[in-house]
Amino acid sequence: MTEKQTEQKILDAAREIFMRKGMHGAKMQEIADEAGINKALLHYYFRSKDKLFDRIFQEVFGQLFPKLQILVDATKSIEERVQIFVKEYMTVMQQNPFLPLFILHEIQRDPDSLHERFTSTGLQPEIVMQGMSASLDMTVDEVKMFLVNMLSLCIFPFAAKPLLSRILYAGDDKAYDSFLEERKLSVPEFILNSLKNQ
Repeated sequence: MTEKQTEQKILDAAREIFMRKGMHGAKMQEIADEAGINKALLHYYFRSKDKLFDRIFQEVFGQLFPKLQILVDATKSIEERVQIFVKEYMTVMQQNPFLPLFILHEIQRDPDSLHERFTSTGLQPEIVMQGMSASLDMTVDEVKMFLVNMLSLCIFPFAAKPLLSRILYAGDDKAYDSFLEERKLSVPEFILNSLKNQ
């Protein structure tokens, strides 16, 4: 196995463990076991769990960053931007279910570190908000409210899945996945209706 293949195997194993246990519940030994390697080799590639998580976080957020850029694309209508953003953002969350809980945990535990992780990916919130403000004819304060509302509606079903799945669908994961697919359509409609009523 080449070094690149070994590294990818480690990243795939780590992503799986992080999905099941979160950043702080995951152990390096579990990741090594999942990858089928010894712990020493894991530490050769990634010296710490933080470094390993940072790599995965950057890859995942690298998928999210272009989704945010769609919101400043003045060539598309607001309807198109919201629909594309919600659909693609929620799809990334479905593919990386550990991410919302990690973010919520890190917001409380170490917001400065989380902020650094976001900005290290190239995200510049001020530029996104100013671009949206100009292209949507909203004040920056209105854009902030718009973004927080839209992100909250997208993220909450993932963060609350363990409870919501039981309450709404008796723990049936397939039914809950169908619910998430419906939300990809209902959230944009809700957001766009709220803009019309302003």
